[in-house]
Amino acid sequence: MNLPMQAFLTQYLKLRSVSLAADNEIDETAAFLKEQFTKLGATTSRILTTDAANPAVYAVFPAQSADAPTLLFYNHYDVQPAEPLDLWKSDPFKLKMTDTHLYARGINDDKGELAARLAAIQRLQAQGGLPCTIKFLVEGGEEQGSPHLEDLLKQYADLLAADFCLWESGGRNEQGKFQISLGVKGGVAFQLSVKTADFDLHSSLGAITENPAWRLVQALATLKNANDEITIPHFLDSVKPLTTTQKQLIDSAVFDYAAFAKNYGITRPATVPADEIKEALYNRPSMTINGFSSGYEGPGIGKTILPHTALAKIDLRLVPDQTPAETVRLIKAALTAGGYDDVTVSDFLGEPPFRTDPDDPRVQEAVALARKTYGDDDVQVELNSPGSGPMKYFYDINHAPIISCGIGNANSAAHGPNENVAIADYLSFIDYLTQLVGELAA
Repeated sequence: MNLPMQAFLTQYLKLRSVSLAADNEIDETAAFLKEQFTKLGATTSRILTTDAANPAVYAVFPAQSADAPTLLFYNHYDVQPAEPLDLWKSDPFKLKMTDTHLYARGINDDKGELAARLAAIQRLQAQGGLPCTIKFLVEGGEEQGSPHLEDLLKQYADLLAADFCLWESGGRNEQGKFQISLGVKGGVAFQLSVKTADFDLHSSLGAITENPAWRLVQALATLKNANDEITIPHFLDSVKPLTTTQKQLIDSAVFDYAAFAKNYGITRPATVPADEIKEALYNRPSMTINGFSSGYEGPGIGKTILPHTALAKIDLRLVPDQTPAETVRLIKAALTAGGYDDVTVSDFLGEPPFRTDPDDPRVQEAVALARKTYGDDDVQVELNSPGSGPMKYFYDINHAPIISCGIGNANSAAHGPNENVAIADYLSFIDYLTQLVGELAA
């Protein structure tokens, strides 16, 4: 099979652009993209830098008409680590093609997405030229949480002016429906720690000495109760009410919890009643303990010690109009009010929530075209992703609608072994995107 952009993908996927690794090929990947954009017809192709962020790559493919609208594509070239390597059925940094699927680290998240977008541009160029000016911003720190992207966007805001933005991810959901997402939940992550001594003690002293692990557990229990309800005072005060259209999108969403639980091997029931699952997934904040560490963690029963420190890694998902900074402030206030002012909050990282207006005519045009391309019954519009991302930063510089859709599927294993996309989904997305550029120009 002669796959569109196959040679590009083969070279791109070889580059070990793992932003979370100390030994990576970040700079080499940025340089590769800059060169490739130029070869494919970009009149501008340059590397954007700040004092802190990994380099981003910016490119412009001009429209035939000087007054044509501008479409901004956001992508990222960094990928997750490939470990555990023993679970891969092929080399994660080498494109593997079967009759039905493509496999490699980044083929779904997010290198394959970029290749599909470039394939659509090539098709439009062959048909006579671009009806829209198309800009790319491809960043190199998304898998780190885009910690410096906001600064980069502010620094180069004049370059990124656009009338519409297509986000970097998406695809078919668990029901096989092509999904268009209109936003993201916000996210804030940090660490909570307690220190009660200078070093570990003999566990017999637990009769008279406070255990930091117990203290941290008890502090955490003041923030969320046994019914999975977040109990931080005033945490929900700023939550923005849903519009009628937004409520309709939640009501019309299809989410099969039983299939989802089976797919991931979940052994416990949902944390909310069945009739609240969709509302919780899309419009309810969450709070998760990502990790907990204290004392001896080696094999066996081990050392009978009283630990001197305890650490919990926490993240919360937020909805409009909650903010990361205010969330952390409320958590600190709640801990202090509960008598836990010795619990330290550190290593703050966050992104605000964002939703595009579903009634925007450009959004409605994109949805209508998807129904035409994929079929009325095979398209689902999602109010926002349950996950997070830096969408709000892009909206702040353009105030243009942002949608997310792409080549993935519910079993693409993004971030996991044997990451994959279906060849049919890759090709159909190129068809959709080729038409979408023309429709947005009109």
